[in-house]
Amino acid sequence: MQINIGDKVKFLSETGGGRVTRIIDAKTVMVLNDEDDFEIPTLKKDLVVIESQSEGNSSASHSLSSNKKVTTSAKSEPLKVQKEDVYFAFVPRAGYEITSSPLELYLINDTNSILLYSFFNQNAGKFEGITTGNIDPNSKILLTEFDQNDLGKLSAFHFQVLYYQSGDFTPKTPINKTVKIQAVKFYKSNSYHLTDYFHEQVILHQLTADSIEHKLDELSQKDFNKLIREKESTETKIQVPKLNPKTDILEVDLHINKLIDSVTGFSNADILNFQMDKFHEVLRENENNKGKKIVFIHGIGNGTLKQKVLSELKRKYKKHNSQDASFKEYGYGATMVTIK
Repeated sequence: MQINIGDKVKFLSETGGGRVTRIIDAKTVMVLNDEDDFEIPTLKKDLVVIESQSEGNSSASHSLSSNKKVTTSAKSEPLKVQKEDVYFAFVPRAGYEITSSPLELYLINDTNSILLYSFFNQNAGKFEGITTGNIDPNSKILLTEFDQNDLGKLSAFHFQVLYYQSGDFTPKTPINKTVKIQAVKFYKSNSYHLTDYFHEQVILHQLTADSIEHKLDELSQKDFNKLIREKESTETKIQVPKLNPKTDILEVDLHINKLIDSVTGFSNADILNFQMDKFHEVLRENENNKGKKIVFIHGIGNGTLKQKVLSELKRKYKKHNSQDASFKEYGYGATMVTIK
């Protein structure tokens, strides 16, 4: 059965349905569930298309099909990436023009290892330590943010990364890489592209690249198209994501139907306040549990709940570490907090 990005589908093995947002492989697609507003990988054989949308008109695309040629422009094509890799990305802040926006710098761990990282600014041969920490497998974390004007004062970024897994593990070569930057790159709209990791168009750079490496100030549109072709020719089959045991992680589902049986008489503001009261309650109850990891599931939706959660973490709970929870388990719909 042919299923395209943007198709509205119904689940055969359970009630409900959603819309296809990504093609994972020849047998599996990612579906944005209508009921709880987050993405789940689903076998094509377990779906039936109830409303078809041509791929060329789809606005939900966040990745390329691994077995179908895409003919949209490079600006709207998601950059295909290899698994078991480490990336960093420049992400424009929402609400700004892409070429003048403040930028957020994320580290992306698309491996099954915990990464221990250090991040430095480099200027005039000197290194300035900016941040250090660890990032869980299959997740991303905000390293820092800055105005585009600040980039003109820097000559390069430097990353150091170590891999760690408990139990049997074949050690991997640590990452120790300097990436040169040139501010003009961030003022060109064609420098930004869709990827598997963000809804926004971003500048993505692979830290684990060997033969395929580009300095940010040398990456032209021609280079970008060549990079896509080379990655397509060497891309391995993407495995269907599997959920990892989370026995030591407290999960809190903030979807209103998980918190209360009925919302009759509730306004949208009442619902949001109820969800945030639960959020604050859980953090208060665990404020003395140092090292405790809590995943707040807020879904994607229109982003109101997610933005409120992130705002409160920065304003009231900034002493705790927070990052996007594993996108392989929760799609883009959850935030993990580590109590400090």
